[in-house]
Amino acid sequence: MKRFLAVFFIVVLAGMPVAANELIPVRHFFEHAKFNNMKISPDGKHIAFTYQEDTEVKLAVMKLSNMAVTSSFAFGENMHVVNFHWGNKSRVLMEVAEVTGNLVNMYGTPVNLYAANIDGTRRLELFRTGMSGYTILHLLPDQPDRILIGKRHYAERNGMRAFTIDINRAKERYLDDQPQGVIAGLIADNSGAIRIGIEYIEGDTFDENKTVIHYKKNDSWQKLDLPSKRANPQVRPLGFSADNSRAYFSSNHDMAEDDVAGVFVYDFNTSEVSLIARHAFSDVGRAYHSHNGDVLAVSYMTTNNEVEFINREHRDAKLLAGLQAAFPDQAVSITSFDRAGKTALFRVSSDVNPGEFYLYDTENGQARYLASALGKLQKDQLQPMQQISFKARDGKTIRGLLTLPSDGAKNLPLIVNVHGGPFGPFDSWGFNSDVQFLASRGYAVLQINFRGSGGYGDDFQRAGRLQWGHAMQDDVTDGTLWAIEQGIADKERICIFGGSYGGYAALWGVIKEPDLYKCSVGYVGVYDMPLFFDGDGSDASRSPTIEQYITSHVGEGDDYMRSISPVHHVDKIKAELFIVHGSKDVRVPIVHANNLKKALDDIGKPYEWLVKEDGHGFFKVDHRVELYSKMVEFFDKHIGKPN
Repeated sequence: MKRFLAVFFIVVLAGMPVAANELIPVRHFFEHAKFNNMKISPDGKHIAFTYQEDTEVKLAVMKLSNMAVTSSFAFGENMHVVNFHWGNKSRVLMEVAEVTGNLVNMYGTPVNLYAANIDGTRRLELFRTGMSGYTILHLLPDQPDRILIGKRHYAERNGMRAFTIDINRAKERYLDDQPQGVIAGLIADNSGAIRIGIEYIEGDTFDENKTVIHYKKNDSWQKLDLPSKRANPQVRPLGFSADNSRAYFSSNHDMAEDDVAGVFVYDFNTSEVSLIARHAFSDVGRAYHSHNGDVLAVSYMTTNNEVEFINREHRDAKLLAGLQAAFPDQAVSITSFDRAGKTALFRVSSDVNPGEFYLYDTENGQARYLASALGKLQKDQLQPMQQISFKARDGKTIRGLLTLPSDGAKNLPLIVNVHGGPFGPFDSWGFNSDVQFLASRGYAVLQINFRGSGGYGDDFQRAGRLQWGHAMQDDVTDGTLWAIEQGIADKERICIFGGSYGGYAALWGVIKEPDLYKCSVGYVGVYDMPLFFDGDGSDASRSPTIEQYITSHVGEGDDYMRSISPVHHVDKIKAELFIVHGSKDVRVPIVHANNLKKALDDIGKPYEWLVKEDGHGFFKVDHRVELYSKMVEFFDKHIGKPN
């Protein structure tokens, strides 16, 4: 154990933690994670892990017997290993994408697939995303030199089709017997056989798209008759039982309203569909699987780590339940098993724990600590997140999170931190470096999942349509007023801050409510609405379906876009401003900040300004440290340095 610890500290360059009563250095919150994720090899002899360095996320392989790194893989500036897998015991698979900022949503980003031996040799590009894209459907452990992928060619109308690909030679082989139709997604069972296809039939408008489920039973493809109370139900596969006799999926098809997705099971023997779990207000999150593929449990997205077991009798379900009991009030996820299921690698995290990795030997019942994501932060220095809810002005229930500084006093200086997106993303319970840093400096932090946010059902997300700058912003306002009414916030010491869409909301908040907030920080925000959606103001504007989406979700017409555009309403701002942007931002180009700057200059409105050579959200650690150091100085100056 002493040898392991010595090698471990050399690998992660860990420093001594700060004493509990000392101010935690800014860098400790915003340095790169030493370990993002870890997975054990099929033979249990090696660990692959990802880690951040400068602008990259790299992958390395470590030998468990002596903790020696055998190889490391990098792909260049801004290139991230966004996911990885063990193709077999001696070859790793890496999914690699260009990520140009810390706040970039990966939706639509091209991801390329590579394979390499664990000694660093025979690195090979298996798939380059261009006119074609791929999804890994199954790792085919019984065929150690092949994996199963779903491939889509964007210029063709036949949807996704299944192929195997040789991970040593990059040779593809088409599979016969696939569902007919324009298939958007394919799902393989635990043996690697394609058993489900999901077809989306496009309508004339965004809301007229239809979902059809194809399934294979008795060697023939059939369509699942899923009686729905909704025009376009949300259906998402979760997995199969170990013997492949049951398929699990989340869906809202049975709910005409208040439609949080529940967990359903389809029995191939009886052809029956049954609801087996549903939360009161949260959609289903991830599924937890056993070493042989059985669905053990599900989490719920917008809760404080609520997990519901589907199969408590499975050996691995008992293991998961035991680990949860051993790490109370934390999220436990098993990232991987060895092929025999004898060794599990699991991750533990929480609102006050950025993440720790352990190995568990199922035969002797012992856990072994491996590594921490951010080892310089200690749990007793961080503050818990509380779930909160309130009624918006129209009676809709809005939920969110509140983090208080250590003293827990009343009438605190408050930072309202607005998430990006806005449609679909949401603030969730767990470690958040922004929140914990601000709480460490004496600020209460309020995060509001305004209508349009994900995780609370399709109806809640739909309620945000055409409410950009309207009811979505009102929800943020109403949450701020709730905090004042509860005695949490001092009404004279409130600021608003956000990135991307949150940057928009930070500016629109002080335009729409000029007397509520004393200051605002707009971080890589959207400020010129007509520009953002005319094809030149964002890389997101180049999607062929964006016009249909924008029309249904945001609005249309230059006059309307100007009516909700911060650039065109700066004369209403009373609050102090701090504008932050990346000169290399391609998601929200710096022209937005420059146009806002010009509008403010034209009326003589003062502001603070920070531009760094970085992307959509600063990824470089030095840039983050400078930003948050200046940000807290800005807050201290304008809403009073906390006691």
